[in-house]
Amino acid sequence: MTRLRLHPRYFWTDETGLTGLLIFSLGYFIVLNSLGEFWFGRLVGHLFFSFVIVAGVLTTFKKRWLSFVVIVLAAVSLALNWVEEFRPVEGLAVLATGLSLIYLGVLLAVVTAQVFRDGPVTAHRIRGAILIYLLLALMWAFAYQVVALNIPQAFRLPEGLTAGEPDALRRELTYFSVVTLTTTGYGDITPVHPVARTLAMLEALVGQLYPAVVLAWLVSLAIMHQKEKP
Repeated sequence: MTRLRLHPRYFWTDETGLTGLLIFSLGYFIVLNSLGEFWFGRLVGHLFFSFVIVAGVLTTFKKRWLSFVVIVLAAVSLALNWVEEFRPVEGLAVLATGLSLIYLGVLLAVVTAQVFRDGPVTAHRIRGAILIYLLLALMWAFAYQVVALNIPQAFRLPEGLTAGEPDALRRELTYFSVVTLTTTGYGDITPVHPVARTLAMLEALVGQLYPAVVLAWLVSLAIMHQKEKP
């Protein structure tokens, strides 16, 4: 790889860059849910989420106006998440979660546009498709948390857990988001408020439709690419 290719603007086209973003996202899910009960687990989870934010910024370097918007959102989101971790203030968790949700929505749009553009099927695209699935789960987890922080009784949570514990809430609702997106539905956490139920219903629909759409798209691209070969 030449020195020019190491420039951040080439982050998306470089295979290693997208792989890193995918690894950070997976690491966040695993660490948050397996070690989130411990202070060091929460710290590592915040670090992984910070890496996701920073890596996401690099995917937008090709469009300057988009880079500016994403950098501002990322910087504010990072700052609020770390301040909320070490100096919790009433209302700060809602603001930090809401901004993170907006940032993830922008990142999801950027990655989706790149993955579903014209071109042959590559391992790069497949990694991007997996990343989109993880970002969907992460976005819904933050959306659930916004609802739970504003409507404390929106979810029937495990015994002893309240909506006033943002770290524990984020861990449990991230788990709930993944099992809803995959339509596993263990039933240990259930949406009660109509807004929470609507979000869960939409996530379950997306969880069913997205793999089918992606599979059909990959097959059609592969067929078209084979036909274009001389």
